[in-house]
Amino acid sequence: QLRTTGYWFTLDDQAIDFLHTHQLWTNDTNYYGPNWNAIRQIVRQRDQFTCQMCGALEVDRSHHVHHKIPLRSFTSLELANSLDNLITLCPNCHRKAELVVKMRSGLSGVRYLLSQLAPLFVMCDMEDLGAISDFESPLTDGRPTVLLYDQAPAGIGLSEALYHMHDKLLSEALQLVDHCPCQDGCPSCVGPAGENGAGGKKEAMALLQVMVHGEQMVVV
Repeated sequence: QLRTTGYWFTLDDQAIDFLHTHQLWTNDTNYYGPNWNAIRQIVRQRDQFTCQMCGALEVDRSHHVHHKIPLRSFTSLELANSLDNLITLCPNCHRKAELVVKMRSGLSGVRYLLSQLAPLFVMCDMEDLGAISDFESPLTDGRPTVLLYDQAPAGIGLSEALYHMHDKLLSEALQLVDHCPCQDGCPSCVGPAGENGAGGKKEAMALLQVMVHGEQMVVV
């Protein structure tokens, strides 16, 4: 077990609401295949027209059918739409489930980007710093968090220096990913497409925009 020093930052509930209110996480409409309506009906019948998260029954409108593993993570619609990858959710629970996917993807992209960029700020090797992203971090009472830490036992002041350069670090990170010509992520910005989740670049950019330009930010 490594005992060292580090600093972390997190988004509070207001920041997450801000992302939704300003539609920073609006994705292109997915194509689910020609048999999607029939598949939806089978899944809803299997789940007895009941939300599998909160237990709510369908009343005035049909529940949604959610992909446990995101559709765009697959190269085949047949695999993506396999029944064991589908679950019935009410609209409210579906929004929550989509939020988890987007937040995990965005956090992972920000973590990757900072792990590449931070060593340049403190002039160290990449192996001297560690980076972790956690959707429900125990460090921040279960909030989405990114942690940067010294790899050396007891720390050698690298993460402390980054703490004092936090605003500049995130601003440079946003500029880097904004100017990267890739579509869904690459090794030069938020990591290769597919490694950090489908659309990880969009989600990472949205998080960075809130952190750089918003006021709903907590730094420790």
